[in-house]
Amino acid sequence: MITSRNLFLQYLGQTSQSPLMLEIVRADGLYMYQVNEKKIMDLISGIGVSTIGHRHPKVIQAIKDQIDKHLHLMVYGEFVS
Repeated sequence: MITSRNLFLQYLGQTSQSPLMLEIVRADGLYMYQVNEKKIMDLISGIGVSTIGHRHPKVIQAIKDQIDKHLHLMVYGEFVS
């Protein structure tokens, strides 16, 4: 059976010789959660969560509102969306 760990090691470019190999299954607010539900404070905060945390309710609602309109349009200055 192919696991997330296998896919991670096989297909993603590693940023270090010894990746931390933390398997995160969900994130909320300031925290990320591992498979065993261990809670880890996200002090790195990747793009998009740096100032508001993971799963901010207003961002989630904005995404849901946008999905009801459209997911993607041409973005090269041709269409007003």
